[in-house]
Amino acid sequence: MGVLLCAYLGLCAWVGSMDTIFPNVSVLGVDVSGMTGEQAQAAVSQALDQSGDQVSAVLRYGDWSGSITASQMKEQWSDVAEPATHVGRGNFLTQGGLYLAHLVGTQHSVQIPRSPENPAVEQLLDKMEDEAAADASEAQYALEGDRLVMTKGRSSVGFDRDEARKEVLSAMDEALELKFDQGQEGTVEVERELAPQQTTPREPDFDAIHAELATQAQSATMDPETFEVTDHVVGVEFDVQALKTAYDQAGEGETFSIPVTLTEPKDTKQSLEGKLFRDVLGEGSTVLTGTANRKFNVKLAAEACNGAVIMPGEVFSFNGQTGSRSASMGYKSATVYSGGKTVEEVGGGVCQTSSTIYYALLHSSLEVVQRLNHGYNTGYVPVGMDATVYYGLTDFQFKNNTDYPIKIVIAPEWQGNKELLICRIYGTNDEGVYAVPESYAFDWQAPTTVYQPDESIPRGTTKVDNVQNPYTGLKAQTYRSIYDKDGNLIEKQDLGVSVYKMRPKTILYNPADGDPATWVDGVPPKPGTTTDPGTTTDPGTTTDPGSNTNPGTTTDPGTTTDPGSGTSGGDPVIPSDGGDASSSGSGSSSSGGSSSSSGSSSAGTGDVTDGSQDAGPVEGKPSQDIGA
Repeated sequence: MGVLLCAYLGLCAWVGSMDTIFPNVSVLGVDVSGMTGEQAQAAVSQALDQSGDQVSAVLRYGDWSGSITASQMKEQWSDVAEPATHVGRGNFLTQGGLYLAHLVGTQHSVQIPRSPENPAVEQLLDKMEDEAAADASEAQYALEGDRLVMTKGRSSVGFDRDEARKEVLSAMDEALELKFDQGQEGTVEVERELAPQQTTPREPDFDAIHAELATQAQSATMDPETFEVTDHVVGVEFDVQALKTAYDQAGEGETFSIPVTLTEPKDTKQSLEGKLFRDVLGEGSTVLTGTANRKFNVKLAAEACNGAVIMPGEVFSFNGQTGSRSASMGYKSATVYSGGKTVEEVGGGVCQTSSTIYYALLHSSLEVVQRLNHGYNTGYVPVGMDATVYYGLTDFQFKNNTDYPIKIVIAPEWQGNKELLICRIYGTNDEGVYAVPESYAFDWQAPTTVYQPDESIPRGTTKVDNVQNPYTGLKAQTYRSIYDKDGNLIEKQDLGVSVYKMRPKTILYNPADGDPATWVDGVPPKPGTTTDPGTTTDPGTTTDPGSNTNPGTTTDPGTTTDPGSGTSGGDPVIPSDGGDASSSGSGSSSSGGSSSSSGSSSAGTGDVTDGSQDAGPVEGKPSQDIGA
């Protein structure tokens, strides 16, 4: 027993030292007994080269099929014979016995080791996904002209890739066994069939599609910052239920369409570009008179307003547009009205600019928002058609009540030997409406005469105050008539009553001449003489008989021109000439904006005019707005 045991252990040791394969071992039907690992690999590779193309694994998926051969998978089989060198080995005490068993006839067929992700197998699966599988497609839709075109979605067709990989390898193992182990002649194919996995597409959210595509028609607009015209939007509408019905009736992947209602906006980008600032809505002009400083201020304020664009619904503010009329803004000193007096202040004269714009406005149908008349009649526009301003206290405002932007163009122009300030308001007047203003003066009040002591006046003489010159008081009712393009009256607007105060004629005298009431015939006594009090008159109650006028006209014949300065309160004083000699406005030939009433037009009496709040104290505020 000891000899036998030693002999067996020696056999086990000898078997462990061998570098050849056990007897009766085969790989792919190739007998590799007694071969080294390299020899066995060469023999198996030769067999695959000779017969590998005759061994195939076939994969079927619906109508699609694909195959792979053993030759294509060979690249991953470079060590197919290596497992054969381990047959019977691994346990020292058993390997001797197993060797003896193989000598007496025990057979062993080695399975080919394979990678779970063989490149050839992965290529086959990729091809199947590209050609047979399909992802679910959702419905696609788009607006094409006046149709909404939709393609119905398709169901998905897929497979489990891991399961498909296992089936391919299993089929190849079976085919190899049939060909090489069982010796089947000819081509050997083993098939595996995969069950499709199908997913239907989701039904579209038809309400969401309507919210996305349906839209209201929108006209092109002008950007107030860049003045560029934006694109218009065409209105889109369609029947949601009709779209759903057509979808239900269509097959998978089928394209169908339903009609769409398209609505063109009022103004396209092209049409609006042709309309902007095309028409003169209103025009007015006044004559530039007075001192050089006054004219300078009028032109400087006009320059600040020139080119101003007011968008639909926006309100133009004269004070907001010009800013403070102060020395820091470049304005100069000129006469203004303050507390019923004519004084010098920085910014005097700018009321002519605001009044010229207002006068042009009256020849349009644009809405008056805020306007007050001067305390005294200016004379450079018809009575009731002026607009006083004073920064921080009194403003002139109007609203663009049209559907289009408007622009103020105001600048001085020479016509013959007269320099005019001309204002034109440009916009778009599709309807062709226009406006004609008119005013009626009444309650005329001629200037009274008052005496004021002044020691600078030589004794025995008098002098008419050429700064605080007289003004005739009156009231003026202003209307604006709106006509259509054919001349038919649409509306007659009541713009209210403007009240202009009377300012008396002031006669300066030396107080040493005594009380003017004691003078004979209103003449101061010569120095050294006395006055008979029984023959005196009351000069404070005398009236200028030359100031009586026809109250049915808008003329102020009682207003006189100051020959010393040529101006009154910063505004020119026009002789009795109907009140229209220094101003002109477009009448029935001018264009209007819309036909709506101005609504908030106001008229009132202002004690403070033609100046800047920075110029000094103010003796009282203008009265509240009066009128429609």
